[in-house]
Amino acid sequence: MGNRFITLLVVAVSLLVASVPVMAHHGDASFGSGDPVTVKGTVVEWLWSNPHCLLRFDVKGDDGQVQHWIGETQSPFTIKNQGWNGFMFKPGDQVTVTIRTIKNRKFIGPIAGVVLADGRVFKGAGR
Repeated sequence: MGNRFITLLVVAVSLLVASVPVMAHHGDASFGSGDPVTVKGTVVEWLWSNPHCLLRFDVKGDDGQVQHWIGETQSPFTIKNQGWNGFMFKPGDQVTVTIRTIKNRKFIGPIAGVVLADGRVFKGAGR
């Protein structure tokens, strides 16, 4: 009886310790905490895949230089119920993207919403 309890306790603690790195994957400490940024750009690629979908798009900066942006969404399973799909973006499409940039102001972050050229609005895709 005593050995069985100790074995069960060791297994339970091991599972708890092993689950900590899994939770760390979904942290958002690197993302900014301020207001999201809205930019207009041209779709380069739409990756509809697990664990997160990615939208690559180019934006012409104030200095005239092209900025290569990457917006991240939740998994396809999560965002398909909000109207998102694997065929909604094609290279060359014009989009307006609201995104929370990372703290060092690079051109990457979770997507808060997208407006397509035809006016359709998609929200709630980012973390």
